[in-house]
Amino acid sequence: MVVRYEVTDLAAKIPGSSSPVVTKRLFNASLGLVDSAGNVRPDLAASLPQLNSDSWKVQPDGRMETAYTLRPGLTWHDGQPLTAEDFVFGARAYASPQLTIFTPQPQDRIDRVLAPDPRTVLIQWKSIYPDAGALIFGDLDPLPRHILEASLAQVEEGSMAPDAFVNLPFWTMEYVGAGPYRLAGWTPGAQFEAEAFDRYALGKPKIPRVIVRIIGDENAVLSTVLAGNADFTADFTLRFEHGTVLQREWEQAGKGKVVFKPSSSVSQMVQLRPEFAAHPGQLDARVRRALALTIDRDALNTGLFEGRGYTEASLVPPTVSYYRDVDAAIAKYPYDVRRAEQMMGEASFGKDRDGFFASGSGDRFRTDIRVTAGPEFERGQAILMDTWRQAGFDISGSILAAAEARDRQARQTFPGMASRGGGYQESSLTSTEIGTAANRWTGDNRGGWSFPEYDRLFDSFSTTIDRAERTRISVQMLKLIGEEVPIYPMYLGLQVNTQVSGLSGPDPGTAGFGTLTPGTLPYWNIGDWELR
Repeated sequence: MVVRYEVTDLAAKIPGSSSPVVTKRLFNASLGLVDSAGNVRPDLAASLPQLNSDSWKVQPDGRMETAYTLRPGLTWHDGQPLTAEDFVFGARAYASPQLTIFTPQPQDRIDRVLAPDPRTVLIQWKSIYPDAGALIFGDLDPLPRHILEASLAQVEEGSMAPDAFVNLPFWTMEYVGAGPYRLAGWTPGAQFEAEAFDRYALGKPKIPRVIVRIIGDENAVLSTVLAGNADFTADFTLRFEHGTVLQREWEQAGKGKVVFKPSSSVSQMVQLRPEFAAHPGQLDARVRRALALTIDRDALNTGLFEGRGYTEASLVPPTVSYYRDVDAAIAKYPYDVRRAEQMMGEASFGKDRDGFFASGSGDRFRTDIRVTAGPEFERGQAILMDTWRQAGFDISGSILAAAEARDRQARQTFPGMASRGGGYQESSLTSTEIGTAANRWTGDNRGGWSFPEYDRLFDSFSTTIDRAERTRISVQMLKLIGEEVPIYPMYLGLQVNTQVSGLSGPDPGTAGFGTLTPGTLPYWNIGDWELR
Protein backbone atom coordinates (compact mmCIF):
# COMPACT_ATOMS: atom_id res chain seq x y z
CA MET A 1 0.00 0.00 0.00
CA VAL A 2 1.25 3.48 -0.84
CA VAL A 3 0.27 6.60 1.12
CA ARG A 4 1.43 10.15 0.61
CA TYR A 5 1.82 11.47 4.14
CA GLU A 6 3.51 10.07 7.21
CA VAL A 7 1.61 10.25 10.46
CA THR A 8 3.16 11.87 13.52
CA ASP A 9 1.37 9.43 15.83
CA LEU A 10 -0.93 6.41 15.57
CA ALA A 11 -3.75 7.48 17.90
CA ALA A 12 -7.19 7.87 16.32
CA LYS A 13 -8.15 10.59 18.79
CA ILE A 14 -5.27 12.88 17.87
CA PRO A 15 -6.33 14.86 14.77
CA GLY A 16 -4.40 14.71 11.55
CA SER A 17 -4.94 15.28 7.86
CA SER A 18 -7.12 12.94 5.82
CA SER A 19 -4.54 10.64 4.29
CA PRO A 20 -2.89 9.57 7.57
CA VAL A 21 -6.30 8.27 8.69
CA VAL A 22 -5.66 5.37 6.31
CA THR A 23 -2.58 4.42 8.28
CA LYS A 24 -4.24 4.91 11.67
CA ARG A 25 -7.18 2.74 10.64
CA LEU A 26 -4.86 -0.26 10.32
CA PHE A 27 -3.92 -0.16 13.98
CA ASN A 28 -7.10 1.04 15.69
CA ALA A 29 -10.61 -0.19 16.42
CA SER A 30 -13.59 1.69 17.84
CA LEU A 31 -17.01 0.95 19.24
CA GLY A 32 -18.47 1.38 15.76
CA LEU A 33 -17.32 2.02 12.21
CA VAL A 34 -18.89 3.44 9.04
CA ASP A 35 -19.41 1.03 6.15
CA SER A 36 -19.35 1.73 2.42
CA ALA A 37 -23.00 2.82 2.44
CA GLY A 38 -22.41 5.40 5.16
CA ASN A 39 -24.08 3.28 7.87
CA VAL A 40 -22.59 2.80 11.32
CA ARG A 41 -22.08 -0.81 12.31
CA PRO A 42 -20.51 -2.45 15.42
CA ASP A 43 -16.75 -2.90 15.65
CA LEU A 44 -15.53 -3.52 19.21
CA ALA A 45 -19.14 -3.34 20.35
CA ALA A 46 -21.37 -6.38 19.94
CA SER A 47 -24.29 -4.08 19.04
CA LEU A 48 -25.08 -0.38 19.04
CA PRO A 49 -27.44 1.34 21.54
CA GLN A 50 -31.02 1.80 20.38
CA LEU A 51 -33.01 4.91 21.30
CA ASN A 52 -35.82 4.45 23.85
CA SER A 53 -34.51 1.10 25.03
CA ASP A 54 -32.50 0.00 28.05
CA SER A 55 -29.36 0.68 26.02
CA TRP A 56 -30.22 4.35 25.32
CA LYS A 57 -32.26 6.29 27.84
CA VAL A 58 -33.14 9.98 27.63
CA GLN A 59 -34.18 11.85 30.77
CA PRO A 60 -36.72 14.74 30.73
CA ASP A 61 -33.94 17.22 31.58
CA GLY A 62 -31.90 16.11 28.55
CA ARG A 63 -29.42 13.91 30.34
CA MET A 64 -28.85 10.55 28.69
CA GLU A 65 -27.35 7.16 29.32
CA THR A 66 -26.04 4.78 26.66
CA ALA A 67 -24.75 1.28 27.23
CA TYR A 68 -22.41 -0.46 24.83
CA THR A 69 -21.83 -4.18 25.27
CA LEU A 70 -18.40 -5.23 24.07
CA ARG A 71 -17.71 -8.35 22.07
CA PRO A 72 -16.39 -11.19 24.22
CA GLY A 73 -12.67 -11.96 24.40
CA LEU A 74 -11.29 -8.63 23.16
CA THR A 75 -7.54 -8.10 23.54
CA TRP A 76 -4.92 -5.49 22.80
CA HIS A 77 -2.16 -6.16 20.30
CA ASP A 78 0.14 -7.15 23.17
CA GLY A 79 -2.29 -9.87 24.27
CA GLN A 80 -3.61 -8.08 27.35
CA PRO A 81 -7.42 -8.12 27.81
CA LEU A 82 -9.32 -5.12 26.45
CA THR A 83 -12.19 -4.38 28.81
CA ALA A 84 -14.67 -1.63 29.59
CA GLU A 85 -12.12 -0.18 32.03
CA ASP A 86 -9.95 0.79 29.04
CA PHE A 87 -12.80 2.97 27.77
CA VAL A 88 -13.17 4.52 31.22
CA PHE A 89 -9.45 5.23 31.23
CA GLY A 90 -9.54 6.63 27.69
CA ALA A 91 -12.35 9.02 28.63
CA ARG A 92 -10.31 10.14 31.64
CA ALA A 93 -7.29 10.94 29.44
CA TYR A 94 -9.34 12.71 26.76
CA ALA A 95 -11.07 14.89 29.37
CA SER A 96 -7.86 15.77 31.22
CA PRO A 97 -7.51 19.58 31.35
CA GLN A 98 -3.74 19.17 31.08
CA LEU A 99 -4.00 17.32 27.77
CA THR A 100 -5.38 19.46 24.95
CA ILE A 101 -4.05 17.40 22.06
CA PHE A 102 -7.19 15.28 21.66
CA THR A 103 -10.27 16.25 19.65
CA PRO A 104 -12.77 17.64 22.21
CA GLN A 105 -15.91 15.82 21.08
CA PRO A 106 -17.77 13.97 22.42
CA GLN A 107 -16.17 14.00 25.87
CA ASP A 108 -17.24 17.61 26.31
CA ARG A 109 -20.80 16.25 26.56
CA ILE A 110 -19.99 13.31 28.82
CA ASP A 111 -20.49 13.37 32.56
CA ARG A 112 -19.03 9.97 33.37
CA VAL A 113 -17.96 6.73 31.72
CA LEU A 114 -18.44 3.67 33.90
CA ALA A 115 -17.67 -0.03 33.69
CA PRO A 116 -20.36 -1.97 35.60
CA ASP A 117 -18.69 -5.14 34.35
CA PRO A 118 -15.79 -5.97 31.99
CA ARG A 119 -18.01 -5.99 28.88
CA THR A 120 -20.30 -3.01 29.56
CA VAL A 121 -19.34 0.59 28.76
CA LEU A 122 -21.93 2.82 30.42
CA ILE A 123 -21.81 6.45 29.29
CA GLN A 124 -23.68 9.11 31.23
CA TRP A 125 -24.24 12.23 29.17
CA LYS A 126 -24.65 15.76 30.51
CA SER A 127 -26.98 16.72 27.66
CA ILE A 128 -28.44 15.46 24.41
CA TYR A 129 -25.83 14.11 22.03
CA PRO A 130 -27.54 12.83 18.87
CA ASP A 131 -24.70 10.51 17.87
CA ALA A 132 -24.40 8.90 21.29
CA GLY A 133 -25.55 5.58 19.86
CA ALA A 134 -23.01 5.55 17.04
CA LEU A 135 -19.58 6.39 18.47
CA ILE A 136 -16.98 5.75 15.78
CA PHE A 137 -13.28 6.10 14.99
CA GLY A 138 -11.85 9.10 16.87
CA ASP A 139 -14.83 9.55 19.21
CA LEU A 140 -14.22 7.55 22.37
CA ASP A 141 -11.55 5.03 21.47
CA PRO A 142 -10.15 2.90 24.28
CA LEU A 143 -6.61 3.39 25.58
CA PRO A 144 -4.53 0.60 27.15
CA ARG A 145 -4.77 1.29 30.86
CA HIS A 146 -2.04 -1.23 31.66
CA ILE A 147 0.46 0.83 29.65
CA LEU A 148 -0.53 4.46 30.21
CA GLU A 149 -2.22 4.70 33.59
CA ALA A 150 0.93 5.40 35.61
CA SER A 151 2.01 8.15 33.21
CA LEU A 152 -1.43 9.78 33.17
CA ALA A 153 -1.46 9.79 36.98
CA GLN A 154 1.87 11.63 36.93
CA VAL A 155 0.44 14.24 34.55
CA GLU A 156 -2.58 14.70 36.82
CA GLU A 157 -0.44 15.15 39.92
CA GLY A 158 1.98 17.46 38.12
CA SER A 159 5.12 15.31 38.20
CA MET A 160 5.06 14.76 34.41
CA ALA A 161 4.69 17.53 31.86
CA PRO A 162 1.81 17.12 29.39
CA ASP A 163 4.29 17.32 26.51
CA ALA A 164 6.22 14.42 27.98
CA PHE A 165 3.03 12.34 28.03
CA VAL A 166 2.21 13.22 24.42
CA ASN A 167 5.78 12.38 23.39
CA LEU A 168 5.83 8.93 24.98
CA PRO A 169 7.06 6.28 22.52
CA PHE A 170 3.71 4.55 23.03
CA TRP A 171 2.06 6.95 20.57
CA THR A 172 4.58 6.11 17.83
CA MET A 173 7.16 3.31 17.72
CA GLU A 174 5.67 1.35 20.62
CA TYR A 175 2.01 1.76 19.73
CA VAL A 176 -0.40 -0.86 21.00
CA GLY A 177 -3.89 -0.74 19.52
CA ALA A 178 -6.77 -3.10 18.85
CA GLY A 179 -7.23 -2.76 15.10
CA PRO A 180 -6.97 -5.35 12.34
CA TYR A 181 -3.18 -5.01 12.16
CA ARG A 182 -0.48 -4.57 14.77
CA LEU A 183 2.62 -2.43 14.32
CA ALA A 184 5.60 -4.59 13.40
CA GLY A 185 7.98 -1.84 12.31
CA TRP A 186 8.24 1.85 11.47
CA THR A 187 11.08 3.25 9.40
CA PRO A 188 10.60 7.03 9.71
CA GLY A 189 10.05 8.69 6.37
CA ALA A 190 9.94 5.39 4.52
CA GLN A 191 7.38 2.80 5.59
CA PHE A 192 5.28 1.01 8.19
CA GLU A 193 5.12 -2.74 8.58
CA ALA A 194 1.85 -4.23 9.80
CA GLU A 195 1.04 -7.81 10.75
CA ALA A 196 -2.48 -9.25 10.82
CA PHE A 197 -3.88 -9.35 14.35
CA ASP A 198 -5.44 -12.77 14.82
CA ARG A 199 -7.67 -11.60 17.70
CA TYR A 200 -9.16 -8.55 16.00
CA ALA A 201 -12.83 -8.08 16.92
CA LEU A 202 -14.05 -8.75 13.36
CA GLY A 203 -11.71 -11.65 12.72
CA LYS A 204 -8.14 -12.07 11.57
CA PRO A 205 -7.46 -10.14 8.34
CA LYS A 206 -7.10 -12.27 5.23
CA ILE A 207 -3.91 -10.53 4.09
CA PRO A 208 -1.24 -11.51 6.63
CA ARG A 209 1.18 -8.62 6.11
CA VAL A 210 0.89 -5.06 4.82
CA ILE A 211 3.76 -2.74 3.99
CA VAL A 212 2.63 0.89 4.01
CA ARG A 213 5.12 2.83 1.91
CA ILE A 214 5.31 6.63 2.25
CA ILE A 215 5.91 8.27 -1.13
CA GLY A 216 5.30 12.01 -1.23
CA ASP A 217 5.95 12.52 -4.94
CA GLU A 218 3.05 11.55 -7.21
CA ASN A 219 5.36 10.93 -10.19
CA ALA A 220 7.29 8.45 -8.09
CA VAL A 221 4.00 6.75 -7.19
CA LEU A 222 3.10 6.54 -10.88
CA SER A 223 6.44 4.88 -11.61
CA THR A 224 5.95 2.51 -8.69
CA VAL A 225 2.56 1.38 -10.00
CA LEU A 226 3.80 0.97 -13.57
CA ALA A 227 6.76 -1.06 -12.28
CA GLY A 228 4.41 -3.43 -10.46
CA ASN A 229 5.64 -2.47 -7.00
CA ALA A 230 2.35 -1.29 -5.51
CA ASP A 231 -0.76 -3.39 -4.94
CA PHE A 232 -2.87 -0.45 -3.79
CA THR A 233 -2.51 3.33 -3.78
CA ALA A 234 -4.44 5.38 -1.23
CA ASP A 235 -6.08 8.79 -1.56
CA PHE A 236 -3.84 11.80 -2.34
CA THR A 237 -1.03 9.66 -3.80
CA LEU A 238 -1.92 10.18 -7.48
CA ARG A 239 -3.28 13.12 -9.43
CA PHE A 240 -6.04 13.09 -12.00
CA GLU A 241 -3.61 13.12 -14.93
CA HIS A 242 -1.74 10.14 -13.46
CA GLY A 243 -5.02 8.27 -13.37
CA THR A 244 -5.64 8.94 -17.05
CA VAL A 245 -2.12 7.71 -17.90
CA LEU A 246 -2.69 4.54 -15.88
CA GLN A 247 -6.04 3.93 -17.56
CA ARG A 248 -4.29 3.90 -20.94
CA GLU A 249 -1.07 2.11 -20.11
CA TRP A 250 -1.85 -0.07 -17.08
CA GLU A 251 -5.57 -0.77 -16.80
CA GLN A 252 -6.02 -1.57 -20.49
CA ALA A 253 -3.15 -4.06 -20.21
CA GLY A 254 -5.16 -5.93 -17.58
CA LYS A 255 -2.76 -5.17 -14.75
CA GLY A 256 -5.29 -3.55 -12.44
CA LYS A 257 -8.09 -1.05 -11.99
CA VAL A 258 -8.06 2.74 -11.74
CA VAL A 259 -10.83 4.27 -9.63
CA PHE A 260 -11.82 7.94 -9.92
CA LYS A 261 -14.08 8.99 -7.08
CA PRO A 262 -15.49 12.29 -5.82
CA SER A 263 -14.35 13.01 -2.31
CA SER A 264 -14.83 15.80 0.17
CA SER A 265 -14.91 19.50 -0.59
CA VAL A 266 -11.70 21.42 -1.30
CA SER A 267 -12.09 24.94 0.00
CA GLN A 268 -10.23 28.15 0.69
CA MET A 269 -10.47 29.39 4.26
CA VAL A 270 -10.24 33.11 4.97
CA GLN A 271 -8.16 34.38 7.88
CA LEU A 272 -10.54 36.36 10.08
CA ARG A 273 -8.38 37.01 13.14
CA PRO A 274 -7.15 40.62 12.93
CA GLU A 275 -3.81 39.74 14.50
CA PHE A 276 -2.99 37.39 11.60
CA ALA A 277 -4.95 38.91 8.67
CA ALA A 278 -2.90 40.22 5.75
CA HIS A 279 -5.34 43.09 5.18
CA PRO A 280 -8.25 44.38 7.29
CA GLY A 281 -10.45 44.37 4.17
CA GLN A 282 -10.76 40.59 4.31
CA LEU A 283 -12.62 40.97 7.64
CA ASP A 284 -15.44 42.69 5.69
CA ALA A 285 -18.08 40.22 4.47
CA ARG A 286 -18.77 42.45 1.45
CA VAL A 287 -15.18 42.03 0.29
CA ARG A 288 -15.39 38.27 0.81
CA ARG A 289 -18.62 38.16 -1.24
CA ALA A 290 -16.92 40.14 -4.02
CA LEU A 291 -14.09 37.62 -4.07
CA ALA A 292 -16.68 34.82 -4.22
CA LEU A 293 -18.22 36.43 -7.31
CA THR A 294 -14.91 36.22 -9.15
CA ILE A 295 -14.18 32.51 -8.66
CA ASP A 296 -14.29 30.89 -12.10
CA ARG A 297 -15.26 27.32 -11.29
CA ASP A 298 -15.54 26.34 -14.94
CA ALA A 299 -11.89 27.31 -15.36
CA LEU A 300 -11.00 25.24 -12.29
CA ASN A 301 -12.85 22.20 -13.63
CA THR A 302 -11.20 22.48 -17.03
CA GLY A 303 -7.74 23.21 -15.68
CA LEU A 304 -7.75 20.52 -13.00
CA PHE A 305 -9.94 17.72 -14.32
CA GLU A 306 -10.43 18.25 -18.07
CA GLY A 307 -14.07 19.04 -17.31
CA ARG A 308 -14.69 15.71 -15.57
CA GLY A 309 -14.69 17.09 -12.03
CA TYR A 310 -17.34 18.25 -9.59
CA THR A 311 -17.12 21.99 -9.10
CA GLU A 312 -19.63 23.11 -6.51
CA ALA A 313 -20.45 26.58 -5.24
CA SER A 314 -21.67 24.96 -2.03
CA LEU A 315 -20.01 22.85 0.62
CA VAL A 316 -22.83 20.33 0.10
CA PRO A 317 -22.32 17.65 -2.57
CA PRO A 318 -25.34 16.85 -4.77
CA THR A 319 -25.44 13.30 -3.37
CA VAL A 320 -26.65 14.51 0.04
CA SER A 321 -30.36 13.81 0.61
CA TYR A 322 -31.17 17.41 1.58
CA TYR A 323 -29.09 19.05 -1.15
CA ARG A 324 -32.16 20.67 -2.76
CA ASP A 325 -33.12 22.33 0.53
CA VAL A 326 -29.62 23.74 0.91
CA ASP A 327 -29.46 24.84 -2.73
CA ALA A 328 -32.73 26.74 -2.34
CA ALA A 329 -31.62 28.49 0.85
CA ILE A 330 -28.01 29.54 0.37
CA ALA A 331 -26.68 32.68 -1.28
CA LYS A 332 -25.36 32.15 -4.82
CA TYR A 333 -22.23 33.76 -6.21
CA PRO A 334 -22.15 33.12 -9.96
CA TYR A 335 -19.09 34.41 -11.77
CA ASP A 336 -19.84 38.14 -12.22
CA VAL A 337 -16.94 40.62 -12.33
CA ARG A 338 -19.23 43.65 -12.72
CA ARG A 339 -21.29 42.76 -9.64
CA ALA A 340 -18.08 42.16 -7.69
CA GLU A 341 -16.88 45.66 -8.53
CA GLN A 342 -20.18 47.10 -7.33
CA MET A 343 -19.87 45.19 -4.09
CA MET A 344 -16.32 46.41 -3.55
CA GLY A 345 -17.64 49.93 -4.05
CA GLU A 346 -20.15 49.32 -1.27
CA ALA A 347 -17.17 48.39 0.92
CA SER A 348 -15.45 51.71 -0.08
CA PHE A 349 -12.91 50.17 -2.46
CA GLY A 350 -12.35 51.46 -5.97
CA LYS A 351 -9.80 50.71 -8.71
CA ASP A 352 -6.43 52.46 -8.50
CA ARG A 353 -4.39 53.48 -11.56
CA ASP A 354 -3.05 49.93 -11.89
CA GLY A 355 -6.54 48.48 -11.94
CA PHE A 356 -6.45 47.00 -8.43
CA PHE A 357 -8.91 47.66 -5.63
CA ALA A 358 -7.79 50.20 -3.04
CA SER A 359 -9.42 52.31 -0.36
CA GLY A 360 -10.06 56.03 -0.73
CA SER A 361 -6.76 56.73 1.00
CA GLY A 362 -4.88 54.61 -1.54
CA ASP A 363 -4.42 51.56 0.67
CA ARG A 364 -4.50 48.71 -1.84
CA PHE A 365 -6.31 45.54 -0.85
CA ARG A 366 -3.51 42.97 -0.83
CA THR A 367 -3.76 39.45 0.48
CA ASP A 368 -2.32 35.99 -0.03
CA ILE A 369 -3.57 32.56 -1.08
CA ARG A 370 -1.63 29.70 0.47
CA VAL A 371 -1.87 26.10 -0.67
CA THR A 372 -0.21 22.90 0.39
CA ALA A 373 2.51 21.79 -2.01
CA GLY A 374 1.21 19.58 -4.79
CA PRO A 375 0.44 20.05 -8.48
CA GLU A 376 -3.36 20.04 -8.13
CA PHE A 377 -3.42 22.65 -5.35
CA GLU A 378 -0.70 24.70 -7.02
CA ARG A 379 -2.47 24.64 -10.40
CA GLY A 380 -5.73 25.59 -8.72
CA GLN A 381 -3.91 28.41 -6.95
CA ALA A 382 -2.59 29.72 -10.28
CA ILE A 383 -6.09 29.68 -11.82
CA LEU A 384 -7.59 31.49 -8.83
CA MET A 385 -4.82 34.09 -8.71
CA ASP A 386 -5.17 34.76 -12.43
CA THR A 387 -8.94 35.28 -12.35
CA TRP A 388 -8.82 37.29 -9.13
CA ARG A 389 -6.07 39.57 -10.39
CA GLN A 390 -7.91 40.11 -13.68
CA ALA A 391 -10.92 41.17 -11.61
CA GLY A 392 -8.82 43.72 -9.69
CA PHE A 393 -7.73 41.85 -6.56
CA ASP A 394 -4.01 42.07 -5.77
CA ILE A 395 -3.52 38.45 -4.68
CA SER A 396 -0.13 36.84 -4.20
CA GLY A 397 0.56 33.16 -3.65
CA SER A 398 2.60 31.02 -1.30
CA ILE A 399 3.24 27.30 -0.99
CA LEU A 400 3.22 25.33 2.24
CA ALA A 401 5.58 22.38 2.04
CA ALA A 402 4.18 18.99 3.06
CA ALA A 403 6.24 18.98 6.25
CA GLU A 404 5.01 22.47 7.15
CA ALA A 405 1.42 21.39 6.45
CA ARG A 406 1.69 19.04 9.43
CA ASP A 407 2.60 21.97 11.67
CA ARG A 408 -0.63 22.84 13.49
CA GLN A 409 0.36 26.44 14.19
CA ALA A 410 1.27 27.05 10.53
CA ARG A 411 -2.14 25.71 9.50
CA GLN A 412 -3.87 28.23 11.80
CA THR A 413 -1.89 31.44 11.34
CA PHE A 414 -1.90 31.94 7.55
CA PRO A 415 -2.36 35.62 6.60
CA GLY A 416 -4.90 35.56 3.78
CA MET A 417 -6.57 32.44 2.42
CA ALA A 418 -5.51 28.83 2.76
CA SER A 419 -6.56 25.61 1.10
CA ARG A 420 -8.40 23.01 3.14
CA GLY A 421 -9.46 19.50 2.21
CA GLY A 422 -11.32 17.04 4.37
CA GLY A 423 -14.83 18.38 3.90
CA TYR A 424 -17.18 20.07 6.33
CA GLN A 425 -18.31 19.18 9.80
CA GLU A 426 -20.91 21.30 11.56
CA SER A 427 -18.49 21.87 14.43
CA SER A 428 -15.66 22.99 12.13
CA LEU A 429 -16.68 26.65 12.09
CA THR A 430 -17.69 27.06 15.74
CA SER A 431 -15.83 29.43 18.03
CA THR A 432 -14.68 26.58 20.25
CA GLU A 433 -12.80 25.08 17.28
CA ILE A 434 -10.55 28.13 16.85
CA GLY A 435 -6.95 27.04 17.23
CA THR A 436 -4.81 28.85 19.81
CA ALA A 437 -1.55 28.32 21.59
CA ALA A 438 -3.57 27.23 24.63
CA ASN A 439 -5.08 24.26 22.78
CA ARG A 440 -1.87 23.55 20.85
CA TRP A 441 -3.47 24.87 17.65
CA THR A 442 -5.64 21.76 17.31
CA GLY A 443 -8.96 23.41 16.43
CA ASP A 444 -10.58 22.84 13.03
CA ASN A 445 -11.72 26.48 12.64
CA ARG A 446 -8.43 27.50 11.10
CA GLY A 447 -9.62 30.87 9.83
CA GLY A 448 -10.83 31.89 13.29
CA TRP A 449 -14.40 32.78 12.23
CA SER A 450 -16.50 33.63 15.26
CA PHE A 451 -20.20 34.18 14.69
CA PRO A 452 -22.58 33.94 17.69
CA GLU A 453 -25.63 32.95 15.63
CA TYR A 454 -23.74 30.06 14.06
CA ASP A 455 -22.60 28.92 17.52
CA ARG A 456 -26.18 29.11 18.75
CA LEU A 457 -27.47 27.05 15.84
CA PHE A 458 -24.73 24.49 16.36
CA ASP A 459 -25.65 24.15 20.02
CA SER A 460 -29.24 23.51 18.96
CA PHE A 461 -28.13 21.10 16.24
CA SER A 462 -26.02 19.23 18.78
CA THR A 463 -28.85 18.82 21.27
CA THR A 464 -31.56 17.71 18.84
CA ILE A 465 -32.19 14.04 18.16
CA ASP A 466 -35.00 14.35 15.59
CA ARG A 467 -33.35 14.06 12.16
CA ALA A 468 -35.80 16.30 10.29
CA GLU A 469 -35.23 19.12 12.77
CA ARG A 470 -31.47 18.58 12.66
CA THR A 471 -31.62 18.85 8.87
CA ARG A 472 -33.55 22.12 9.10
CA ILE A 473 -30.96 23.55 11.50
CA SER A 474 -28.11 22.35 9.29
CA VAL A 475 -29.61 24.21 6.34
CA GLN A 476 -29.75 27.40 8.45
CA MET A 477 -26.09 26.98 9.41
CA LEU A 478 -25.10 26.57 5.78
CA LYS A 479 -27.18 29.63 4.89
CA LEU A 480 -25.15 31.69 7.39
CA ILE A 481 -21.91 30.40 5.93
CA GLY A 482 -23.11 31.43 2.49
CA GLU A 483 -23.95 34.92 3.70
CA GLU A 484 -20.80 35.57 5.73
CA VAL A 485 -18.39 33.63 3.48
CA PRO A 486 -15.71 32.57 5.96
CA ILE A 487 -14.77 29.81 3.53
CA TYR A 488 -14.91 29.41 -0.25
CA PRO A 489 -16.01 25.98 -1.55
CA MET A 490 -14.06 25.32 -4.75
CA TYR A 491 -14.74 21.80 -5.93
CA LEU A 492 -15.13 18.24 -4.79
CA GLY A 493 -11.78 16.54 -4.72
CA LEU A 494 -11.33 13.83 -7.32
CA GLN A 495 -9.36 11.04 -5.74
CA VAL A 496 -7.52 8.35 -7.69
CA ASN A 497 -6.99 4.86 -6.28
CA THR A 498 -5.34 1.94 -8.02
CA GLN A 499 -5.49 -1.74 -7.17
CA VAL A 500 -3.79 -4.64 -8.90
CA SER A 501 -5.96 -7.22 -10.60
CA GLY A 502 -5.30 -9.77 -7.86
CA LEU A 503 -6.59 -7.51 -5.07
CA SER A 504 -10.25 -7.65 -4.12
CA GLY A 505 -12.15 -5.88 -1.36
CA PRO A 506 -11.43 -2.12 -1.64
CA ASP A 507 -14.64 -0.12 -1.91
CA PRO A 508 -14.69 3.55 -3.01
CA GLY A 509 -17.46 4.18 -0.49
CA THR A 510 -18.95 7.61 0.08
CA ALA A 511 -17.36 11.00 0.74
CA GLY A 512 -19.94 11.92 3.37
CA PHE A 513 -20.98 15.34 4.53
CA GLY A 514 -21.21 16.61 8.10
CA THR A 515 -22.56 14.33 10.79
CA LEU A 516 -25.93 13.71 9.15
CA THR A 517 -24.31 11.89 6.23
CA PRO A 518 -21.20 10.11 7.53
CA GLY A 519 -18.55 9.16 5.02
CA THR A 520 -16.88 5.81 4.86
CA LEU A 521 -13.89 5.51 7.15
CA PRO A 522 -11.01 4.96 4.73
CA TYR A 523 -10.67 1.25 4.04
CA TRP A 524 -13.08 0.31 6.82
CA ASN A 525 -13.17 -3.33 5.65
CA ILE A 526 -9.45 -3.88 5.12
CA GLY A 527 -9.62 -7.10 7.15
CA ASP A 528 -11.74 -8.60 4.36
CA TRP A 529 -9.40 -7.69 1.51
CA GLU A 530 -7.81 -10.56 -0.35
CA LEU A 531 -4.70 -10.72 -2.52
CA ARG A 532 -4.27 -13.60 -4.91
